[in-house]
Amino acid sequence: MMLNSIKYFKLELDGPADAAFTGGEVVSGQVVLELRRDTRVQSMKVQGRGVATAHWLENRGMNSVYNDYTSKITYFRKRQHLIRGKSGPICAYKSFSFICRLPLSKF
Repeated sequence: MMLNSIKYFKLELDGPADAAFTGGEVVSGQVVLELRRDTRVQSMKVQGRGVATAHWLENRGMNSVYNDYTSKITYFRKRQHLIRGKSGPICAYKSFSFICRLPLSKF
């Protein structure tokens, strides 16, 4: 699919716009795709990732020497195919639903 075929593309989550999710909860929604013309699509997927990053400085001694620390944890990576393999042409407006249960945290 050529990028100039795309007129409108949006990922819409179900629920309130300011929702926060925790382990074990279900995330669902749809990918809304509007095309300028009927287009053959070979693959489309939704990918989600949960990452936490922390950064802090610690002051050591009288000379203001700082130790710089960073920590990053990836909690999950999930992928769901909406279209896999060769499909027929997708008409000008289409919505693809998805649903995913977030894994429980190991931490």
